[in-house]
Amino acid sequence: MPLAYREIRDKISLQQEANLFSVSSLASVEYNLEKVKGLKHTKMRREILEWLVKASIKQAKELCEKAQKKLHKIAEAYRLVGYKLISSEGKFIEARLTSRALFGSRSFNYTLFEVGLEFDPYLNLPVVSGSSIKGALSTAWEVLESGDGKDVIFGRKGEVGRCVFCDALPIEPNQDGFILYPDVVTPHYPDDEIEETKEPNPITYISVAPGVKFGFLIAVDKTVSFDILEKLRRAFLFALWVGLGARTSVGYGVFEVTHFNIQLG
Repeated sequence: MPLAYREIRDKISLQQEANLFSVSSLASVEYNLEKVKGLKHTKMRREILEWLVKASIKQAKELCEKAQKKLHKIAEAYRLVGYKLISSEGKFIEARLTSRALFGSRSFNYTLFEVGLEFDPYLNLPVVSGSSIKGALSTAWEVLESGDGKDVIFGRKGEVGRCVFCDALPIEPNQDGFILYPDVVTPHYPDDEIEETKEPNPITYISVAPGVKFGFLIAVDKTVSFDILEKLRRAFLFALWVGLGARTSVGYGVFEVTHFNIQLG
């Protein structure tokens, strides 16, 4: 076992406070160095995946508590500058994943697993970017044919929308303590070559675990009418029912929203 690889394993396995973003980046470098040497690397990648998932379990509760505190601080900041919050029972909106999810980017694990996650390196948690949420709700608005008010919420060329979509953060791990989850996809025909002699090539990667609860924070200008906000609520519920992130067509990223009534506070 290469020395650097062993050090990475020990850092992930033994330290409660291991920064998953950092150790994943180090593991990616080590993995690709071994790959260049022509050494067997499939087992190495699988082991790194297992270490990262186990390490996330150790820190899950504490990290989610930090995420909740951050969301509360962001909410208070928007209140102080005159925004209102669309909230559930006076708090941020809560929604639980009913499936695995991939909120993708190249910021975390992409060079190691070929499938990345949007990840906050400071909170040490996966996130759903505010821009992704805004895009999903804008599309849902059109699908539902909600009509007038879209420009007010989302803006248009030369005009900023009156609604702010913050990054959504995990606020509670699933019932088994997971936030991250091992996953696999098996493309049977790599390189677009359809040949019956081709062997499947499984790709392992990290996804967000089903059952993880996220906190969503949406701030609106106080001049936005209740009628438009009700249209936004419907778009939000529809978008999360369809799914956020990648692979929604095969059931990823679906949320169950609980107690989402419009309460401006």
